[in-house]
Amino acid sequence: MTRPTRRRRFDPLGLWFCGLAALGLARAWLYLVRDAGSGGAVGWAWLGGSLLLGAIGAALLLRGRAAHRRPGPPP
Repeated sequence: MTRPTRRRRFDPLGLWFCGLAALGLARAWLYLVRDAGSGGAVGWAWLGGSLLLGAIGAALLLRGRAAHRRPGPPP
């Protein structure tokens, strides 16, 4: 008899990237609103990097969810 395989519901790397993106967005917000909105290039780099990291994390989560919903082979 074979034991059923356990499937992960969420991709851990996707969750990690989304968490880092949330922290990066908070940091970008601090850079961009400091000194009455003159954040400069550093704030915009934080914002762009955080959005990119969040998009990658969301894509990994969606890919993991799609793989989880896909039916397995017939017995």
